[in-house]
Amino acid sequence: MITDKWKQETVFTLIDKLQYFDYDQVLRRIHKTVKKPGILVAGATGVGKSSLINHLFGMEVAAEGNGKPVTDRVTRYEPEQHDVVLYDTRGYEIGDAKAQQFYKEVIGFVKEANESDDVARHIHLVWYCISAANKRVTPMDLDLLGALNGLAKVCVVLTQIDAATVVELKELRETLAKKVPDLSVFAVSLDPRVPEGAVAWDGLLDWSMDHLESGMELALAQALGKEVRIKRRQADKLVQRYVVAAAGAVVCPLPMTDSAVLVAIQTTMATHLFNFWGISRGTDKIKDVFVNVVIANTGRVFSRSLLKLVPGAGTMASAVINSGIATSFTYAFGHAINEVCYKAALKMADGEKVDFTSAFAVDVLMKLVDKYMKQK
Repeated sequence: MITDKWKQETVFTLIDKLQYFDYDQVLRRIHKTVKKPGILVAGATGVGKSSLINHLFGMEVAAEGNGKPVTDRVTRYEPEQHDVVLYDTRGYEIGDAKAQQFYKEVIGFVKEANESDDVARHIHLVWYCISAANKRVTPMDLDLLGALNGLAKVCVVLTQIDAATVVELKELRETLAKKVPDLSVFAVSLDPRVPEGAVAWDGLLDWSMDHLESGMELALAQALGKEVRIKRRQADKLVQRYVVAAAGAVVCPLPMTDSAVLVAIQTTMATHLFNFWGISRGTDKIKDVFVNVVIANTGRVFSRSLLKLVPGAGTMASAVINSGIATSFTYAFGHAINEVCYKAALKMADGEKVDFTSAFAVDVLMKLVDKYMKQK
């Protein structure tokens, strides 16, 4: 005779097996669905293109040997752990006789890339950098901006604004507004002395998200380094995708003892969020902690939370999951994982160490799940 106790033990056996799941296989499956945005960073020599890339994505993109030249003046970077493809132009000297050759090569590259049937080659965004330290917008800048604007989504990034006065910066903006009125302009600086309200990192990234195809904004956010506020907004959207998936998995009510597919959704979501926040980019030890702590606790939190949600269910066998319950738990669990990852990312961005075993302890997750259950 099949008893409730036997069914309950079966569920716990299923849950315990989660700690042996294949993290790399799940991650590969996730990566297959990613559409990577292509971003061209252009401008004259010395305007801070590489510094901008390194700041936003937290990597030394310009390090020798990291990129693959696609033309004499354009280098392609596709970092293994980042869901973005970057193109860095070698730049040109202002007044250089070879400037026109630069123009032809860069414009020709973008035109050819975006006419290609291979969407992986497309240039989706152009960040055109002009140094405020140079105090002027050159005719070459305007020619390039005009030509690029007809080929891709383009914005202007005024870099090194710490080297310009308020009046000089205003004059640069006025020139751009007059000459290229359709383009958005964002002023940035890496100097910590510049007031936070004077720089527009968030504005640049918000503009970029708004001008990417659906799904690519998530990939761009995943690639970001220290801009954790932008990442969190996109991570919330990622959780919502899994909420929808959970609803689809439980079209008809099912016994909790048959909930393996729903538990699989939770573990995949946790893996996706962990990778999205960049936490899994560290050592294998961090990955092992994730598997042995986060994944192992997923099933336990799942079972304990759902028993609270199902009216009158005292055992695993008597619990019946419907679409509403599945979505409520997925929402709460996703935001719980997201909050822990967000706090960990903040600490990691400041160079602090994180104890992931404590951060993802089952009691911590349960409290956060309960918190988000009340918000649902």
